[in-house]
Amino acid sequence: MTKRGLLTLIAVSLALPAAAARPTFEDLVANLKSPNARTRQEAAAQLGKSGRTDAVAPLAALVRDPELRVRMEVVRALTGLRDRGAVPALTVSLGDGEPRIREEALGALVDLHAEVERAGAVPRFLRTFADEHERSSLPVTVRVDPSVYAGIQGLLGDPEIPLRESAAYALGILDGRPALPALAGALQDPAPEVRGAAATAIGKVGTAAEGRDLIALLGDAASDPRDRALKAIGVLQVREAAPVLRQMLEQKLSRDVSLRVMEALSRLADPAQAELFRSLAQDPDQERRRLAIEGLARVADGSMIAAFKKDFQRESSEPLRLALAFALVRLGDRAFVDTIVLSLPSRYLGERCRRYLLEMGRDLLPDLYPYLNDPEPEVRAALADVMAQVGDPAAIERLTPLISDPSAKVADRANRAVERLRNIQAVAQGGPTR
Repeated sequence: MTKRGLLTLIAVSLALPAAAARPTFEDLVANLKSPNARTRQEAAAQLGKSGRTDAVAPLAALVRDPELRVRMEVVRALTGLRDRGAVPALTVSLGDGEPRIREEALGALVDLHAEVERAGAVPRFLRTFADEHERSSLPVTVRVDPSVYAGIQGLLGDPEIPLRESAAYALGILDGRPALPALAGALQDPAPEVRGAAATAIGKVGTAAEGRDLIALLGDAASDPRDRALKAIGVLQVREAAPVLRQMLEQKLSRDVSLRVMEALSRLADPAQAELFRSLAQDPDQERRRLAIEGLARVADGSMIAAFKKDFQRESSEPLRLALAFALVRLGDRAFVDTIVLSLPSRYLGERCRRYLLEMGRDLLPDLYPYLNDPEPEVRAALADVMAQVGDPAAIERLTPLISDPSAKVADRANRAVERLRNIQAVAQGGPTR
């Protein structure tokens, strides 16, 4: 035998015992019942990486294990398996005596329902994710069990501030309307970050009626709850907040805060603010002017059409031209849709264009369909995303041909849009949810 062959034989012989010693799935399940805590912990860790959903049930049996390290590994394992069968066990873990386990279970429940991949610490992830969408971002086919809402709502009274804050964000993300009274109570929390998170959550799942509770936060001594209340008040169009907002504008505020107040006022669609917006429509500050133009669009002040058209022709600022186009479309001149749609690929203004189109919603779809044939792939792709978010299944027929688009990006975005709209259609027709 050659030297190389001998070395190979030795390597194989050394590997055989290791292979024979590697535990099977059945061994790992059995090890979950071991009297040795370390064995249970290691078995849970390996089952979490197994990808087998039939590991959920035996793992779930250990959520009340007497050893903290075992319970933590079990929650991590259930998170890693990404199977909604783990939800009841994770809900139990929301009441665990260890804050880290409660936090991990909360993050896992958001992961499973919102169908996102968590990156980083739970509080930071939930805060960032909550800020990405103005309203609840739960997939249309997903339903959350009332026990989950109850468990998360219980964390609003947790002794740990980060957990109270995270619970509020989670309720907003998961469309926790049943918890709105508890979120209103959290607006009185002694920790400003919790008050701010509760304001954001109410903005995501509430109505203008619940939004009235946010008015008190406009005088909050801390900036975070005040700023989050401003945004939520605008999203919910809480017109009762207008007098307080007007008073704030008369105070000596920083430019940043003043613009936040203006934005909230602009979004109220309150005809009583038309005079203010007209006075600011030629303001030297471009941002104030933009917000005034948007405000006039939302109060449907048709007397401004001629002036807006003239300003559009003369305006060199792209953000202001977009605001004027938005106003003119809102006031009935659909020719200006072109300016908004063709700016969707813009790195700096694309997101604002998307928000304009989403705000105008379903009624605008017939004017958007022709742009699905635009020669610019970025326009076609962006419109597929917009139509998916508008959520009108009538767009399916128009989007389906784009699944064969020569641009892979367009084809992928169109495919996702069509699937989302089909899910919306199925749910509306009483189809299955998850």
